[in-house]
Amino acid sequence: MNKRSKLILLVIFLIVLSLFIIKIFDISSLNYKIKSNKQIFYISENYKNNYYYFEIRNNNYIYPINIYDINKGRKIINKIYSYIDKNYNCILPIFDDEIKTDMMCYTNNTLYNYQSIKGYNKKLDEYVKTIKEYPSYVSEDKVIKKIDNTINIYNNADKLVSITTYKGIIVSGEDLKLFDEDTYNNTISTFINNYYIVADYNEKYEFNKFYVVNLLNKNISTIETKNDISFDSYIQGIVENNIYLYDKDNEIQYEINIENKEINIVSNSNYIKYYSNNKWEKMNKTKANKVIYFNYDSLENKFSDYSYVYENEYYYYLIDKENNLYRVNKNNIDVIHYLINVPVNDIKIKDNYIYYLYNDKIYYYNDITGLKLILSDTELKFNNTIKYYIY
Repeated sequence: MNKRSKLILLVIFLIVLSLFIIKIFDISSLNYKIKSNKQIFYISENYKNNYYYFEIRNNNYIYPINIYDINKGRKIINKIYSYIDKNYNCILPIFDDEIKTDMMCYTNNTLYNYQSIKGYNKKLDEYVKTIKEYPSYVSEDKVIKKIDNTINIYNNADKLVSITTYKGIIVSGEDLKLFDEDTYNNTISTFINNYYIVADYNEKYEFNKFYVVNLLNKNISTIETKNDISFDSYIQGIVENNIYLYDKDNEIQYEINIENKEINIVSNSNYIKYYSNNKWEKMNKTKANKVIYFNYDSLENKFSDYSYVYENEYYYYLIDKENNLYRVNKNNIDVIHYLINVPVNDIKIKDNYIYYLYNDKIYYYNDITGLKLILSDTELKFNNTIKYYIY
């Protein structure tokens, strides 16, 4: 065999070897099964760039699960606890010897976390008590800081939270003053990309300056314009990191860019720019003068039976007429997963934590932590212009 033939054979061997190695170590997709309580559970394991998506199937039930904070590997699920009777079909998967979800139960064709149905089935409750890995969801809410005798920050506030005040804003427990006097209707304000921007309420009738608070380092700066803007203005919405404000008195639409510290006039003709369903349109000023906000809802046709639809990278969140909040995994939109009952005002979703305001308290919910109280403000009962933000 000549040298050229040997070289060709060597190249072919290396190609075959590399394909074999890729096949062995490929973690993008894998199917396997686990036995639990005489039941066989079929698992589809898929790695999707920055997270794992699992589908666990048993008795025509499908459990879709996203897992983010876990090391790459194969056969991540190494055990499944299961409880099955005529009304409930429940599983608790163990991921590399850790619990990453609550126990999930099908009943009446809807998927529930165990914590939301605890107490409804005595035998299920007794079974869960036998699971040594199952976490305790009970914790005492303790006030760790009080501000102005109206705001309490609780021990559960492990996420960064800000809330506006009559003179400024509280950022991670620090009270930042922006105004000389209390302002009870500071509606010309918003949060964007870990910044808080608010009109200069030190002025009385018109202003030409915005205060900008960096929520990460608590620095305060300003953005100024040569034009006087009436306080009879409102923020229409945010598109591509730009804030859009309409001055009703002067009939001028502004575009505010915090990063560039620029305020530009968008339109002062008969029409202004209006954003709806992922595209720009023209709107007559007479409509804008009646206060019309940008419309971001492009999911109406997909989930038309629900009153509110929220979306992030991984899930759809749905709220029905009874204020029940459901989650739908984008990898399988046929499975409706009930979470909690919430008021529909001021819901925020970040990193799969669900935050909401109820009366004078702010809570968050997560599958592992359950429902936690993080902040209370007695003024929230009386003033609906107070805003909060999670970052």
